[in-house]
Amino acid sequence: MPKVSVIIPTYNYGKFISDAIDSILVQTFKDYEIIVVDDGSTDNTKDIIKKYNDKISYYYKTNNGPSSARNLGINNANGDYVCFLDADDIFDPSKLAHQVKLLDEHKNKNVSLIYSDYYIMDNNLNSIIKYGKSPKFSSHYHALKYLFQRNYINTSTAMIVKDCLFEVGLFNEDYKYLEDYDLWVRLGLKHEFIYINKPLTKSRAHITSYSKSVNFPEKIRCSNEIKKMIATYYTKQVDQSKKTSR
Repeated sequence: MPKVSVIIPTYNYGKFISDAIDSILVQTFKDYEIIVVDDGSTDNTKDIIKKYNDKISYYYKTNNGPSSARNLGINNANGDYVCFLDADDIFDPSKLAHQVKLLDEHKNKNVSLIYSDYYIMDNNLNSIIKYGKSPKFSSHYHALKYLFQRNYINTSTAMIVKDCLFEVGLFNEDYKYLEDYDLWVRLGLKHEFIYINKPLTKSRAHITSYSKSVNFPEKIRCSNEIKKMIATYYTKQVDQSKKTSR
């Protein structure tokens, strides 16, 4: 069984997906599997995938958004750890090695997720547009408190303990927006995170990303549902404090 399952959800990103797959094939850490979940592409994605033969596992499904695609990948993953690589992003060659080492070292320390900084690049991955820098936190309490305010974890930088994903319930397929943020919050409420203070992923900056196609009312709905989850957590914390102070 592989140590790591790298899941690539894709929808009509045939022009980018070879870059994503190739960035995994050159990893210095080799104990992995690649799972591509094609969320109903109508472009040449299938033809491009064929050239990789047995190097990847390929699943084609009816289009239903990235949450559904990622969940299909998770349910077919054999690794202890799971990574998600958006089809228009690429990994640094050392990404898996860095993250596996740290997760192995923290195996019995209630850690569920490790993430890093990232670069936002131009469409050809030639020029850096922005350095995606995450804050440093003195404790998981402060990391979680800040996460309640904004999503600072880029999905393609994350590596997650697979058992923890099943524990909290995978991605919410009812969400077409902030589905990754929702998962980070649920993981953070039960487990700690590790941060790597260096860029291990490059993300393209372009106008065709899935999140930009989601309509405004849906974005508001998903945002409000996550706010309710956070509010419920705070309510429970207050109630617990009242009980222990009696």
